[in-house]
Amino acid sequence: MTTTEVIQKLREKFLSKIVAAATPVPDMVMITVAREDAVEVADFVFNDWRARFIIAAGTDYREITGEYLVDYNFSLAADHIFLTLRVRVPATDPWIYAITPRVPAANWAEREIQDLLGIRLVGHPDPRRLVLSDDWPEGLHPLRRDVPYDSWPDHNEVRKPPMAEPPQGASVVPIGPFFPVLEEPAYFRVFVEGEKVVGCDYRGFYNHRGIEKLADSQLNYNQVPFLAERICGI
Repeated sequence: MTTTEVIQKLREKFLSKIVAAATPVPDMVMITVAREDAVEVADFVFNDWRARFIIAAGTDYREITGEYLVDYNFSLAADHIFLTLRVRVPATDPWIYAITPRVPAANWAEREIQDLLGIRLVGHPDPRRLVLSDDWPEGLHPLRRDVPYDSWPDHNEVRKPPMAEPPQGASVVPIGPFFPVLEEPAYFRVFVEGEKVVGCDYRGFYNHRGIEKLADSQLNYNQVPFLAERICGI
């Protein structure tokens, strides 16, 4: 398919549910849909077209348009086309229907958007806190532009997110947060029945450094990859 054909096929399939369609660069299609229709369109792109899910990203655009943006990025690899599904989220009522039940790979990306921007997930199978520390105060979302980059919020020890319970009859083998083979702190609860692993729960991001906030507020285009490469060890 070409980018023109991608837009044409999506308009034929979803009609007025495609609010806007554009080709910002030659190998990219950007489709805007209402949040009520995002799951249906994402399901079609991922499961019918077999597009590869890349990442979801949220942006605080309130100063410009009075809303947030959530972009779901897919790859139509055989056609060498990137497809972005954009959802506009009113700042006065920030929520979206989660696509994770139809696109499982979106799980963590959607939870990060909820943590960092405060866009509530409706229908997500596991909406627990992911990125923010255990004692981070409720209702404070650091990637909102009105949160100062150098602020130090008060701790809230009672906000520690719950861990999942093991299946009935299973035992829990805890691993971490510190363990000889782990490069960074992470806590795993492995659920076992004898020698068979039947499930697992995870709590990580203990070394989350908040460079997204610095990149969004203080660093220029050239400084961002320099800092990211030093921290990630690339």
